Amino acid sequence: MKPLEKLADMQYKYSYAFIAATVIITLLLGVGILNTHLQTDLSKEMPQELEAMKLQNKVSDAFGGDDTVIILVAIDRQCGLENSPKDIRSVEVMRLLKEMEGTIEKESGVASTASAASFFPNTDSIPETDSGVKTILGSTPSSGFFFNRDYSATFLIVSASIGKSEEKVERFVSKINQDLGGVGKPACVKITVTGNPSLRAIILQTLRHDLIITISVAAAVIFFLIFIIKRSAGNSLLVIAPLVIGLAWTLGILGWLNIPLSVATAGLGAMILGLGTEYGIFLLERYREERDKGYDERKSLRIALPSVGSGMIGSGLTTVIGFLALVISPMPMLQNLGKALALGIFCILVATIFTAPPMLIEGEKLFGKIKSKTVSFLGGEGK
Repeated sequence: MKPLEKLADMQYKYSYAFIAATVIITLLLGVGILNTHLQTDLSKEMPQELEAMKLQNKVSDAFGGDDTVIILVAIDRQCGLENSPKDIRSVEVMRLLKEMEGTIEKESGVASTASAASFFPNTDSIPETDSGVKTILGSTPSSGFFFNRDYSATFLIVSASIGKSEEKVERFVSKINQDLGGVGKPACVKITVTGNPSLRAIILQTLRHDLIITISVAAAVIFFLIFIIKRSAGNSLLVIAPLVIGLAWTLGILGWLNIPLSVATAGLGAMILGLGTEYGIFLLERYREERDKGYDERKSLRIALPSVGSGMIGSGLTTVIGFLALVISPMPMLQNLGKALALGIFCILVATIFTAPPMLIEGEKLFGKIKSKTVSFLGGEGK
């Protein structure tokens, strides 16, 4: 007896055991999903052995380049209020910068701050008039570094030791934004936060959003298309179920192996769902053909699984090997993409072969026999 025929017999005889094992495995691997993390530090996606990357890492370690937050303070030229600052070197802006420095320096991890207001020892030392501020700043040539040419913008540099954790970066940027929200901002003055930590926080939020949206949209579209073609919600569920299970296994294993999701792999879920859909469709269609011939569930499954299973395994493994070829790339971004896609296809292939047949058998027992040329599983018209 062929291995897949033997597997089909076991799945028919012990369908509940296969389904229970699937649930247990999914729960165990699903715990790893909690460990899945997103990688927003793009420097880690570059080859670390390059001399340029080594030099950049040394510079960042020495001067804190990766943990530098830049806060831009600019005059809104679209604002028409008469009493608003027309020159960024105004008393109101200097006091704003001084207040921002004092507030931000209290945050944990902040090493230092620097701005045009740093040339004034304290708030009381700031002159009462704009001309007085300009005179003091003009007598200090290095102060020009903090202004643009038309004196419509200035900035505050925050040097900090945040750490590499995505959660720490996001928490630090959130605190900075909260601090800035509490300062007394003059009219017609805009405050914008940028710098590597801020960009990483934005990328993190975007990746989370994209990961959820792309998976949801892909699953919904696949379900809808299969429903339209087969005119059966049951058939759609039988195709989608192994995909969802395989995707859960993939994310769980990635979490257990500590392989991060990055900009390159944020669309992993949608790609895996799209690539693995055909496996479930092939198995379902082959099984329906045998049932339409009048064979019982056991014989139909014994014929269907070996006939399409060998092709599915061959197709799946060649796809896995193709994606694993990316591992030899010097780019960590491509390496992680290859590992994730190869793992995803493998998990969906295994989920389809081992979990789809038992669910098909039990589903038919529950909702009724597939009859030749009349009604297909869960409602749609048969052949």
